[in-house]
Amino acid sequence: MDTVYWIWLSLCCGEGNNIGSVLLDKYEDPKAIYNLEKEEIENTSGVSERAKAALCRKDISEAERIFEHCQRENIGIMTLDSPVYPERLRRIYAKPLVLYYRGRIPNIDEDLLIACVGTRKCSENGIKIAYRLGAELGAAGAVVVSGMARGIDGACARGALSANGKTIAVLGSGIDVIYPPEHKDLYNRIIKNGAVITEYAPGSAPEGHHFPTRNRIISGLCQGTCVIEADAKSGALITAEKAEIQGRDVFAFPGSVLDPKSEGTNELIKNGATLVRGALDILKEYQFLYPHKIFSEKIKERRMLSERINSDGDGKNDADKPAKKKNILNALKGAFSKTEQKNKPDTARFSDMELAVYKALAECSAIDEIKAFSEKMLGKSIGTSELLAVLTSFEIEGICKAKPGGSYELC
Repeated sequence: MDTVYWIWLSLCCGEGNNIGSVLLDKYEDPKAIYNLEKEEIENTSGVSERAKAALCRKDISEAERIFEHCQRENIGIMTLDSPVYPERLRRIYAKPLVLYYRGRIPNIDEDLLIACVGTRKCSENGIKIAYRLGAELGAAGAVVVSGMARGIDGACARGALSANGKTIAVLGSGIDVIYPPEHKDLYNRIIKNGAVITEYAPGSAPEGHHFPTRNRIISGLCQGTCVIEADAKSGALITAEKAEIQGRDVFAFPGSVLDPKSEGTNELIKNGATLVRGALDILKEYQFLYPHKIFSEKIKERRMLSERINSDGDGKNDADKPAKKKNILNALKGAFSKTEQKNKPDTARFSDMELAVYKALAECSAIDEIKAFSEKMLGKSIGTSELLAVLTSFEIEGICKAKPGGSYELC
């Protein structure tokens, strides 16, 4: 089975380097490389000593074990010679030889893919911006790509899902190792409406050095990378750097010069990244390239309907406003997403965490109380950024509203 030899070669070469490409440029395919004599391997230039030692051992048992495991667990394997391997990714330096995936891979070469990344320790405003950006990109027809990390990445993915948009998450661990663990529900939602992919073999732990290596795949899949919120040392800046090296567009949301969380994004803009205020600023760069894929007018319609919803009820003695509001909500639901419902949400669609937060809102209002109540229901701790992501999605969907002092209440 040729796939086994591809897995073997990827294990020998390791991740994030160009050794596999060097060998494949010289020899026909992984099986031909497997059959090389030891002397020829040792005399091959551009190959590390570690990789040469692994190639010379010719131990294919681990590759066979991984292949069999993937077959049992319904894990897809995409190799560099596969007809569905993205051409855009095929052209990057240090392209992955093998990608493991779950879900349905979109038609990457024909779709517009935008990477949405940022800091894990983000602000509440950062969460709101990320969620809205993901939702608007998804509603307009773009595929949102992220690392499924805490904070900004997760909020972008949730936003895209709220608009029934397509998403791809690129992991820094094995396909069966969900990290962060509290994103299990998000992981499952993504594979229903997109795909989760990784170059790391099943069972691989989320080691710290995996994530910077993983970032070249995030940017390599996409025409553009947008950084929403990032401090000076954020890993999101590595993704932006990789995008620039790969000849892709880089976008960034500006922030206050007094806010450390915006130091990285402001620096990107200073160095030439395109300043953006929302999805429209990104999509205008591509909509003429994808006339039958991208529909920016859906964002404008979405915003207009949302404004009408938010402003409804401000007038006096207007008895028919509830009926008007219901009609607007139905229009919003039909135009953009079956999952966005106001005031009376379908709790059957909620993840465990969303359901816990929803029930907490019926009992509490302060953010600390909501967090404690939700943790008690779930039987585990949750991150503040993840709680804010859920509250923000509820707020945008009209399920709850923020009150002065950082508290929330159901609408």
